[in-house]
Amino acid sequence: MNFEKSNIWYFLAFIIIGAILGSALGTLLVRIFPGLSVITVSLTGPVGFSLEIISFSLKINLSAIAGLLAGVVLFRKI
Repeated sequence: MNFEKSNIWYFLAFIIIGAILGSALGTLLVRIFPGLSVITVSLTGPVGFSLEIISFSLKINLSAIAGLLAGVVLFRKI
């Protein structure tokens, strides 16, 4: 399969993986340096849905936004 920059699915994958990794890295940094706790404060309340079998919620914080932006930059470079 050829990698094409115009493929929206790759772009969405880069954004989602970047946001997840950014959030995880932010949590790790807060554990090492507790003074950085501002980067993991939720900017929104939990946004999501709950069904009988599965539930999903999303909290946006500064580290997730930084990871999202890093994913966009990485996508543009490739």
